[in-house]
Amino acid sequence: MRFSIAIAALLVASQAACQNKIRITGRVPVESRQPAQAAAPISPIAPAGVISFNLADAIDSPKSTLILAIGHAEGTINLDGSPTQAYYGHGDSGYRNVGVFSCISCGNRSPEEADKYFLENKLKPMRSRFEDAARGALLPANHPMLAAAFFVLFTQSPQAATDRKGFLERMGGLKALGISSENLIQLCVDSYRDPDTNRFQDVARFNNDESQIRADQRRRLKNVEEFLSSKGIELYPRY
Repeated sequence: MRFSIAIAALLVASQAACQNKIRITGRVPVESRQPAQAAAPISPIAPAGVISFNLADAIDSPKSTLILAIGHAEGTINLDGSPTQAYYGHGDSGYRNVGVFSCISCGNRSPEEADKYFLENKLKPMRSRFEDAARGALLPANHPMLAAAFFVLFTQSPQAATDRKGFLERMGGLKALGISSENLIQLCVDSYRDPDTNRFQDVARFNNDESQIRADQRRRLKNVEEFLSSKGIELYPRY
């Protein structure tokens, strides 16, 4: 009896061992793996709000990019950055104009001396005022064409650029309209309007005629765009 029980137990154990062996040595499905694919290249798109233009560098010296662009608008600098004949002195409205900025308040200074004088004493001191006004208008102070439009206008007429209801005060309207070539031209034109009457009253050079003023501002800004583009500067970056 005990022998029969022992044999039965042995048979059960042997069957279990065979079953375990089947589980251990049975084929296990292998997960198929595809070769890894290289990630697609990402196009280098500059994010909105990132503008590479540096205003301090652009007006650092008479040979800096924005200064030469102003000269191109004034007709004193060629597209390649070389001086025109007008750079060395020309008459305008009965005054002697000289240098990059067509300076009429530089006395008997040479063109090179006039450039340094105007840059250090007139234009550079306006940088912080422009930047403060741009930030107050919620606009990027380092926007190349916004800065160019202001400094070109300042060179031509400091009053239109900085007086009451001039460029700096009217700049806030660009927040809703956006910074574009046409909007900047309109802003420059409007900066010549009398702050009380909103008319053109003291723009004798253009006979107080809006179409003449607009044509002059368009020519100047287009010349600036041409010059900055030739230097690889993005004129109207996203912001």
